[in-house]
Amino acid sequence: MATRLATADADLLLGDATRSRSRHSCSLALVARDEPWDIDRVMEFVDARLADAPRYRQRIRHIPFSLARAVWVDDPDFDLSFHVRRSALPAPGGMRQLADLVARLVDRPLEADRPLWELYLIEGLPDGRLAILTKTHHALLGGPHAVDLAQVLVTDERASADVDEVATWTPVPAPGDGVLVLDALMTIATDPLELVRRSARLAHALERATRGLVGAANLSVLRPAGGLAEMFRTTRPRGSRVGLASFPLAQAREIAREHSCKVNDVVLAVLCGALRSWILSCGHPLSTSDTLRAIVPMAVTSEADGSENQSEATSAEIASALIGMPVGEPNPRMRLAQIARETATQRHPREAVGAKSLARLSGFAPPTLHALASRAAIMLPSESYDLVVTNAPGPQRKVFWGDGELVEVYPVPALLEGQALAVSMSSYAGTVYCGFTSDRQAVPDVEEIGELISSALDELTGTAG
Repeated sequence: MATRLATADADLLLGDATRSRSRHSCSLALVARDEPWDIDRVMEFVDARLADAPRYRQRIRHIPFSLARAVWVDDPDFDLSFHVRRSALPAPGGMRQLADLVARLVDRPLEADRPLWELYLIEGLPDGRLAILTKTHHALLGGPHAVDLAQVLVTDERASADVDEVATWTPVPAPGDGVLVLDALMTIATDPLELVRRSARLAHALERATRGLVGAANLSVLRPAGGLAEMFRTTRPRGSRVGLASFPLAQAREIAREHSCKVNDVVLAVLCGALRSWILSCGHPLSTSDTLRAIVPMAVTSEADGSENQSEATSAEIASALIGMPVGEPNPRMRLAQIARETATQRHPREAVGAKSLARLSGFAPPTLHALASRAAIMLPSESYDLVVTNAPGPQRKVFWGDGELVEVYPVPALLEGQALAVSMSSYAGTVYCGFTSDRQAVPDVEEIGELISSALDELTGTAG
C-alpha cells in the first residue's frame, strides 16, 4: 500500500503551496572540474544517486473525494530530463549575475503532479566551473530518513570517470481509486480523527491556531505592529532577490577564542552588525534598545543520545530558539556579548548537538538541516519573530559532486509567508557561506547586506585583545 502523507506534510501542500517560495529550500553549489563538463555524464550521476533516495521518483496522489490525506506513489511517467535542467549565464558571468538567475529560478513553481524537486545545471561561470541549484519541496523532508536533494548528490569521494551501469528503475504500480477509497474508509473506521485531518481547511485552521498558542507560550508575547519590525515584513509578495556572501571561518574562530564564546555566537554577531549597518543606510534611526527577533532553529538530540557518544549520532531534531539581535547596540563587543548571553540561556529538555557532531550526522548535512529548520519555523506564528536565521556547520574537508570538486556552497533559504528577509549560513572547508533571500519590493538591495558582512567581521576582529 502507498505511504500516506503525515499531517504536517499534508499541511505544507495547502493553499497551492507548490507555487510558494515559502515551501521549498534551495542550495547553490559551485563545482570545479579539470576538463569540460559532460552533461550526459552528469545526468547519469544524478540518476545513479536517486537510487538511494526513492522519494525523489515519487509524486503525490490525492484520494478520491478527499476522504483521507494524500499518498506517495511512484511516478509512472518519471522523466529525469524534466527535473534536471540546463541554464547559462551571459558572458562574463559573475556572482551577481548568478544570484539574479537563482532568484528567478527560486520563484518558479514546482509541478504539483510530478515529483516535487528540480535541479538546474548553470554554465557560463569563470574558470569552467558549473553552478548547481537544487530546489526541494519541504514535503519531501518528512520522516526520520528523508534528506535534501543537495545532500543526496554530494559524496565523500570523487565519482569514477568511467560510466557505471545504472540499474533500470521500474515504478511500482499505484493502487487504483477503489483500493485507495477502501483504505481511506478503513483508516477512518480505525482512526476517527482522520475525519478532521482530511478536511484541509479545518486541519489548517486548527493547526495554525495550535501553533499560535504554543508559539506564544514558548516565545514570549507577540511583538506589536509597527516600528523596526515592519522593515522585515511584507503583505504582498512581489518576487524574490538573492544575495551571496562568505567570510573565513578561521577569523570567526579566533574571535570566539578571544571572547570565550561559541563560533555560532560570532557568526550571529557578524550578521547582526551587517543588519545594523544596512538599517542605518536605509535612513532608519536606531536606539540602543532596538532588537530584531530572530528564530534560530537548532539541532537537538536527547540526553541519552548526546551525553557520551555524539560522534555516532545519526539524526537530530530541530527546535526553534528565539534570539534577540541587538541591532541598536553600536559597540560590536557588546553586541557579541549580548548574543552570547542569549544563546547560553537557551535551555531545552534535550541537549543541543555540537558543531562537530552536527557536521557528522549524515555526510554533507547542511542542506537537509536548513530545510528542516524552515519546516520548524513554519510551525510558529509569524508574528512572534522578524526573520529566520539558520546556521548549519558542514565538513571542513573537501567533498565532491560527481567527478568534480565542491568548491563553494551557498544555502538559499526559503522566504516564509509574510517575511521580507531570510538568512542561512553554512561552513564548509574553512569558509562560512551566507545566503540571503528577500522580497523584491520590501528589501530590493539584499546584496548590500552581504557586502556589509566583511566590514561587520572586521569590526569584531578589532575588538580582539
